[in-house]
Amino acid sequence: MAVWVGFLRGINVGGHRKVPMAELRSLCEDAGLTDVRTYIASGNLLFSSPLRSAAKVRALLEQRIEEHFGFPVVVVVRTPKQLRDVVDGLPFEDADQAHVSFLVSGAERAEVKDLQAALINDAQLEVVGDHAYLLTPNGLGQGFLKSGADRRFGKVGTARNWRTVTKVLSMAEEAQA
Repeated sequence: MAVWVGFLRGINVGGHRKVPMAELRSLCEDAGLTDVRTYIASGNLLFSSPLRSAAKVRALLEQRIEEHFGFPVVVVVRTPKQLRDVVDGLPFEDADQAHVSFLVSGAERAEVKDLQAALINDAQLEVVGDHAYLLTPNGLGQGFLKSGADRRFGKVGTARNWRTVTKVLSMAEEAQA
């Protein structure tokens, strides 16, 4: 059984697209996944599966979630090793104000790179492979993109703060042990 991490995009935000975590865990178990765990209500999922392909795991989750909840949800799937590489590759010294956007496609990588020109308030953005590191030295409450660009950022990948990324990695590595 392979251990997988899933990050669901755009759920439980502002009371929209509600996906209760207990219901999500049950749905995953019904789909044949085991050792299913979630971390906070923003759609961080850990599980084991006999499936060895990230694309197959993603397709299974997206299909089941849409069937059950009635709306499509993009699920970004990573292995614990891929998540470890993300953590080890942080290009910034200030991890407290770091975030990672997990990207799904080459088009999303290009879209995020295009946003670099719209950064404000000393924010930094670095795209590395299938993820983008974001540093917001003044915190997220102080905008990090020019108006208009901020709406585009929310439509590419799915972002998590550094604390969540490292906690999910710890849980994934525990599950592998």
